[in-house]
Amino acid sequence: MIAAISAARLGAEVTVLEGGDRIGRKILSTGNGKCNFTNKKMDNTCFRSNTTADISPFLNKFGVEDTLAFFASLQMLYKEKHGYFYPASEQASTVLDVLRFEIESHAARITVLTACKARTLTYQKNGTVKVQCGTESFMFDRVILACGSKASPKTGSDGTGYQLLRSLKCGCQIEEVVPALVQLRCKEDYLKAVAGVRVEGKVTLTIEGKVVGDEQGEIQLTDYGVSGIPVFQVSRFASYGCVKGQKVQVHLDVMPGMDAEAFMQYMSQRKEKLGERTMEQFCAGLLNKKLCMQFCKMAGISLEQPVAKVPQKAWNQFVALFKKWTLHVDKPNGFDMAQVCAGGLSMKEIDSHFAMKKCPSVYVVGELLDVDGICGGYNLQWAWTSGYLAGQYATLD
Repeated sequence: MIAAISAARLGAEVTVLEGGDRIGRKILSTGNGKCNFTNKKMDNTCFRSNTTADISPFLNKFGVEDTLAFFASLQMLYKEKHGYFYPASEQASTVLDVLRFEIESHAARITVLTACKARTLTYQKNGTVKVQCGTESFMFDRVILACGSKASPKTGSDGTGYQLLRSLKCGCQIEEVVPALVQLRCKEDYLKAVAGVRVEGKVTLTIEGKVVGDEQGEIQLTDYGVSGIPVFQVSRFASYGCVKGQKVQVHLDVMPGMDAEAFMQYMSQRKEKLGERTMEQFCAGLLNKKLCMQFCKMAGISLEQPVAKVPQKAWNQFVALFKKWTLHVDKPNGFDMAQVCAGGLSMKEIDSHFAMKKCPSVYVVGELLDVDGICGGYNLQWAWTSGYLAGQYATLD
């Protein structure tokens, strides 16, 4: 949508081919329906890629201020919360509406064809591109692939974009696509006992024993594993580790406000004061009751046992669980649960204008590219950046 608007504003005649019954449907699910559409903090550390370490050249051309100015030009009011930008209405439908209305205002230049799913692309010798949609075909001077990835396929991003790239038969490199910003499924059956618990903590992800990422925030425990923003932030690394058959673990620190030594000292003091109480009584006021009960069980401690009579080895194990509770990751949830995907067309396959080096009339943007952002409006910013610039370059090149 933003690519179409950008191109039309420069005078191009644009046709939007939409496989579904309406355009922009996926926007409605962003930001839990509130659409956190960009973020004040915007640099390379907010993005991940297998094939580039630097997307700042693109962000420098169309970044946060440009995004805010663009939506202001559509007369959308917005608000900032701790650096996160939302429409003033806090409704994702507002973002979709202003984009849709802008497209409608360019009706003389933008044609939207719904229920028209592109199946193949054929690059012609003269540089034009044939797009086949069922029995109907179209010829274009330029084509922008803005199909999304495989995340949330029910919204339309069902992986068609990768099929279209392969149909060009240019031998382009597509990095393996895996779910990202997604929940992790763990092997421990006992998680059913703590399902529904939410706790502030730190998540550290290790692959083959090596730390590959850590994040802090609210951790959500489910009957099958772990969820929450800190889990989402490291999930793309876990996904790749699982695909490779590596040993993937998450280590949870549910007492992040104290280091291990300080926490051990606190627990020793608490033990001295409450030594005559049962472990169930001791745990009251410490942390979520379900979690404390589970830690007691894992350490082999009875809830009826007086604290003072708990064997030292079991006590040490109990205390250690608060600072390093290890879960073994089986796999991530699937694409249907993922907010975005990692992987996609190698960034080495496109030039600085988002055009494919092997098929210069074809431009690729958004999640189809091997760039994925962390939570916080970064994937939408990448959509705005790549879409707007590709719309301009496709018109001017």
